[in-house]
Amino acid sequence: MSSTNTAGKRVVGLVSGNGGGKTSLAECFLFNSGTINRLGKIETKNTVSDYSPIETKKGFSISSSIMHYHWKNSEVSLIDAPGYMDFLGQALSVLKVVDGVLLVIDVKSGLQAATERIIEYLKENPKPAFCIINKLDQENVNFTSAVEEIRSASGLNLVPITIPVAEGEKFNSVIDLLLNQQYNYKGGAAQGTKSAVDDIKKSEVEAYHSSLVESIVETNDELLNKYLEGETIESSSINAVLKSAVSECKVVPVFAVSSGKNVGVDIVMDYINSLLPSPLEIKALTVTEAGKTEKTELKPSEQGPVLAYVFKTMADPYIGKLSIFRIFSGTLKTGASYYISGSKSSHKFTNMFKLQGKEQSDAAEASCGDIIAVSKITDISNDDTITSLDKPIEMEKTIYPEPSFPRAILPVSKGDEEKISMGLSRLVEEDPTLKMELNLEVHQNIVWGMGDLHLSVIKENLKEKFDIDVVMSEPDVAYKETIRKDAKTEYKYKKQSGGRGQYGHVFIELKPLKSGEGFKFEDTIFGGAIPKNYIPSVEKGIKEALQSGVLAGYPVVDFLVNLYDGSFHTVDSSDMAFKIAGSMAFKKGMSEANPVILEPIIELEITVPEKYMGDIIGDINSKRGKIITMNPAPNKMQVIRATIPQSESFNYSVDLKSITQGRGQFSQKFSHYDELPAHLAQPLIDKKKEEKEKE
Repeated sequence: MSSTNTAGKRVVGLVSGNGGGKTSLAECFLFNSGTINRLGKIETKNTVSDYSPIETKKGFSISSSIMHYHWKNSEVSLIDAPGYMDFLGQALSVLKVVDGVLLVIDVKSGLQAATERIIEYLKENPKPAFCIINKLDQENVNFTSAVEEIRSASGLNLVPITIPVAEGEKFNSVIDLLLNQQYNYKGGAAQGTKSAVDDIKKSEVEAYHSSLVESIVETNDELLNKYLEGETIESSSINAVLKSAVSECKVVPVFAVSSGKNVGVDIVMDYINSLLPSPLEIKALTVTEAGKTEKTELKPSEQGPVLAYVFKTMADPYIGKLSIFRIFSGTLKTGASYYISGSKSSHKFTNMFKLQGKEQSDAAEASCGDIIAVSKITDISNDDTITSLDKPIEMEKTIYPEPSFPRAILPVSKGDEEKISMGLSRLVEEDPTLKMELNLEVHQNIVWGMGDLHLSVIKENLKEKFDIDVVMSEPDVAYKETIRKDAKTEYKYKKQSGGRGQYGHVFIELKPLKSGEGFKFEDTIFGGAIPKNYIPSVEKGIKEALQSGVLAGYPVVDFLVNLYDGSFHTVDSSDMAFKIAGSMAFKKGMSEANPVILEPIIELEITVPEKYMGDIIGDINSKRGKIITMNPAPNKMQVIRATIPQSESFNYSVDLKSITQGRGQFSQKFSHYDELPAHLAQPLIDKKKEEKEKE
């Protein structure tokens, strides 16, 4: 590992909405530090962080990537998180393990939904952050307006540290307001050249500087009193208070950059070193001793107990499982054994790696602040804690959003079902927001993701990593059938074909039950009309028959059968005869009891900005839905509880994203079954009848 001591380390996450320029900014960091000798470009598919075949093909990040660079006196570990909302889970896992966050924002696009969600997370789980206003070389952009809009929308206390001398194609200089120094850039050079501030900008710089100083001193009572009394404040005091204010998340420094032209990036790198905390300066970590519930705090230390958190897993069909973790305390060594919280067992770490994009280098030991990978230990999973054997402790786990976009998955080639299950299991290990289930009601394998983009990438990963071609489609709806009125019927099963015959004769009564009561069977036979030993066979026949209703072959629910009479033959009657009689009597009786089809109803809890309320309500109504309640929530949000049929819910993730530009969230759960309207039931019945005739 690097000889840099822990105080000189920084662990930083790059987060933004899609297209913010994180990947190209990471390239600038690596190039400026001399880690790479040329700037990679997304367009030429040669960046360090977007290295998977699918990422290079699509031109955007779909997985977090780990990089390292050395800048002046600091060693910086950098994690580039994907920007699309469908990959929000990976961004949250990155935020869990970094000590500082760079919010990268395209000056023209402004705050995107994914960035807003990240800011919400940071308000609940504070981390020091910078706001990087990127792509200032675009035409028709305004740095000052962008900062004000972001400040207003996010509620963050944004404090510009650097500002542009000019925007658009003339953006090639920035001014450091703290140092009152201008930096000029030419030809993508790694560092800007210093010059005096342009005369035309001096008055603006003075105003910005005064505002900057005020924002800083307001975070410190002692300094504020000096400032108000007109005393001169030393720059060293301002710098110290600024670092404290950043660490305590009281202010968010803002930087003007163009990652495409590598303008202003070296200044950001300087301030990462000076303002963001080292691994020893972060707040004490909340941990729990294994097997206990009481929470305690652990202060990170290089000599302290080992504490590491697994935030990423990579499943590779050739090299096996790669588990990536951040070390928060202590030192890990190759050849030593460590406790894994998930499996509650110890494992020997026979090898450790440091990552640089797709490249791996061996590490004999790693300590507080390092990001390390270990391979081929199957018992390590995402969100596991790694600790010393003598003091097993656990960190709180990341809470991920629930996947809400289901698709039935089938192999293109018959016989690949087992391969799909194996491949998906490996991908689920990588991605906590991916789930799979075998739905026994519709007899389909269902994969749940965060959206259509997420599952399209899963489909490509199955092909790329495991050579499995699959088809994804909307799942089948778990329809059921029931009856709406009482009916009495009889059925006599009589068969004679030489020798002993078959005879079973039953009278049954069908009655509808309340929703959710299922199937009930009773008998009121008296006088020995049917011997008691045959009655269970009648019930068994009905239970088998109710698996396929008379309308469209769906399971029948919520009804009672009363076996009240019948007859038997002393020689020809048998269990089989009464089973068949019960089954046929049920089908006959159901046809006479006003059968209907039931559809599952899903309850949604939708959280959206107030301005989208009308569109959301209109969309719910168009889906045959019902509004249950509407309640205001903080930050001008509304929480809507509603029900919609399951058939309308499968694409709701996509619909909500479209209506709210990704700013809506929802959760869902099964509510109840309701009668399918006749105008929808009849086409379904006709379709099932056609399918049966073709069989």
